[in-house]
Amino acid sequence: MTLISEVPFQPVGGQPGFDPAQLERFVDRARRRVAVLAYLRGDGRPHQVPIWYTYEAGTFWMSTVTGSPKHRALLKDPRVSLTIQDEAPPYRAVILEGVVELSPLEHADDPTAGVAVRYFGRVAANEYDKLTAELYAASGLTLMALTPTAVRGFDNRKALSKPVHSFVRLRERLPIPRTWL
Repeated sequence: MTLISEVPFQPVGGQPGFDPAQLERFVDRARRRVAVLAYLRGDGRPHQVPIWYTYEAGTFWMSTVTGSPKHRALLKDPRVSLTIQDEAPPYRAVILEGVVELSPLEHADDPTAGVAVRYFGRVAANEYDKLTAELYAASGLTLMALTPTAVRGFDNRKALSKPVHSFVRLRERLPIPRTWL
């Protein structure tokens, strides 16, 4: 078991990188960041999709509908890039690369169990489960496991002083045009 903080980290574009502990906290399963999964379509064209994930002990777990275009493409070429970003200034992002391992999703051992509750909350997750139940029952789900072999990204919080960082966060909430500040 290798944590992602143990994989050599490469800062992007001259921006500050993550400290190992910060990196682990940034991708932690308690967070609700939506990731973007990039892969090659069956015809070789690049493709990206937003995806929910859970992270545990160095592995990112995701699922997809068995037989879907994404599933078929990953069977052909399992190389992926997974980007997880912070939507609030001063912005942070982690770009993980590797090969996904695909396996039938066994509900007894599902590391993605409860992911809809984490992202939606209980009430909306119940509605989401009703919406997807028929498709999932008919097609099944495939579990995707990504253990990154390369980790890149940036943590721009380290590029700003604490007062400027606080101002940038406050600026987003002020009732005046942001271009004024």
